[in-house]
Amino acid sequence: MDRNLSMLFLLNMAVSFSSQLIQPLFPLYLKGLGASEVEIGLAVAIGSISATALMLPSGILADRVGRKRLLLIGVALSSLSPFLMTAVSDWRLTVPPYMMFSSSFSFFVTTRMALVAESAKVENRARLFGLMNLAWPIGGITAPYVSGLMIESFGWKTTLILSGGIGIASLIPTLLIREKRLKTSEEKVKSSKLPFIRDHVGLLILFFSFHLFETTGLGMVDLVLPLMMEDRFHLSYHLIGLFFTGANLVTLITQIPSGYLADRYGRKKIIIACVSGIPVALGFWLFMDNWISMLILYVTAQGLWSMTWPATLALLTDSVKPEVIGTAFGIRMTGVRLGFTVGPAVSGVMYSVLGYPVIFITAALLYVASIPLATRFKEARVKIIEEP
Repeated sequence: MDRNLSMLFLLNMAVSFSSQLIQPLFPLYLKGLGASEVEIGLAVAIGSISATALMLPSGILADRVGRKRLLLIGVALSSLSPFLMTAVSDWRLTVPPYMMFSSSFSFFVTTRMALVAESAKVENRARLFGLMNLAWPIGGITAPYVSGLMIESFGWKTTLILSGGIGIASLIPTLLIREKRLKTSEEKVKSSKLPFIRDHVGLLILFFSFHLFETTGLGMVDLVLPLMMEDRFHLSYHLIGLFFTGANLVTLITQIPSGYLADRYGRKKIIIACVSGIPVALGFWLFMDNWISMLILYVTAQGLWSMTWPATLALLTDSVKPEVIGTAFGIRMTGVRLGFTVGPAVSGVMYSVLGYPVIFITAALLYVASIPLATRFKEARVKIIEEP
């Protein structure tokens, strides 16, 4: 792993740890400030809307103004916003800094994907994405549990300060990343935009739709899970955090094997196989009456979903020109973030009106609907590898 990827890996771990200190238990933070289930869903959705709106612009900017500048903007936003949250006591006033916090992810994630894609070869692309994806669970395994313990012992303010402090520290690896200049001129990049959009519009809509279905289902479950565990089983914050710690742990375990399997046996096959198992895991929730069984099923569903990451990223990278890879990732991530916007907004209303079973049924059906989309992905790996 070269220096840029090493620094990017460290930065990714810091971003993951910082965000996981806040986001998994954030619905309970809003509830503690007096927000209802519908208001919680609305607040989380507003944060996601800000991130969604910036995904495509950040991908375009990464191609045009440079990767490092976008990373610095993301780090600045993620560092400042938790400190701003400590200064308010009304849930409505937490929404603007939470929008900043969510937006920081937009500037980071598309730039990160573009940097990894630039360093990968066709034959090991999924494996490299899988290796770099380890930073997400490494940073997130302990954070939700630590966050729960800190909230119970010291309150939310200390947790928010720690998150902001980690953001400030992440400036160090960001500044050590060296900008790699594209070989094409700015004029060539600009002239390639129109044919790129025209030639690949169907492909981009397919990736956008697939990820929209997936993350809408996931967003619905993730919002209601901490509320349900507290209301139904009266779990403490740190035990609720175990659900998200478990999800990150299984992601850590799956990333390298899933990248290898995708490169070895075909990316499309791995995506379809993994997605097909998620509705089964979510469906079994309806028959469980203890939180430990639900924890196992939630972790299983998260593990299967995380196994699709290296394959989908590699397939998209194979399909577009290097000069506009940031734009392509921006479109993909717009679908991802839109799902995390729609899911919580719908889930908050459904939970307060219909209860949790309808949420898990709906989420399972969304994953079922994404399977036909996955069958339309085009596998280009074998053809490219056979070329001299």
